[in-house]
Amino acid sequence: MSKKKNKFDLTHLVRDGLLKEGETLQFVSDPKQTCVVKKMPDHEFKVECKGETLTIHAVAQKFLGTEPPDHASRWLRNGNGKTLYELWQQTLAQDEAA
Repeated sequence: MSKKKNKFDLTHLVRDGLLKEGETLQFVSDPKQTCVVKKMPDHEFKVECKGETLTIHAVAQKFLGTEPPDHASRWLRNGNGKTLYELWQQTLAQDEAA
């Protein structure tokens, strides 16, 4: 998990198999706006949007045009319709059960 317990970590979601490198994520409010999960040289994961490499927070800001009103992970979903926030909360529940 991330260094800070219970902190959102895209890399953790990929390593747990909930997301895949190269997977397309869609903006919740406009599915035409997308980004792709990419592995960085330091083996961490970020997203690429129109040639820019961004964090989840930065891409949510870009798509919304303003600071996200709640957690940025609520604004992106995978192809199955699950938001990153839902996937993150799922991992937290699994960690607590273990």
